[in-house]
Amino acid sequence: MKRNNYGFKICYREFGSPQYIRHFITYTYEQAKQALDYYLRYPPRARNDNHKLNNPTWKIIPINKDEVKAGIWREVPF
Repeated sequence: MKRNNYGFKICYREFGSPQYIRHFITYTYEQAKQALDYYLRYPPRARNDNHKLNNPTWKIIPINKDEVKAGIWREVPF
């Protein structure tokens, strides 16, 4: 089990895109694995702005201290 004091974020990268886009944040790695399994089993078809996802690649990324200072936990988690 991975440990991170700040939490984890589930991100996706569309085919041909160089950067990951945050989709969901959680406190524990176990919750992140469950969310990742859900997104792999039932992939979202579109983002909030109705942009269709083009073959997304999903990844669990640890949240770092700078993101916490910037207020990641004061935002909406999804």
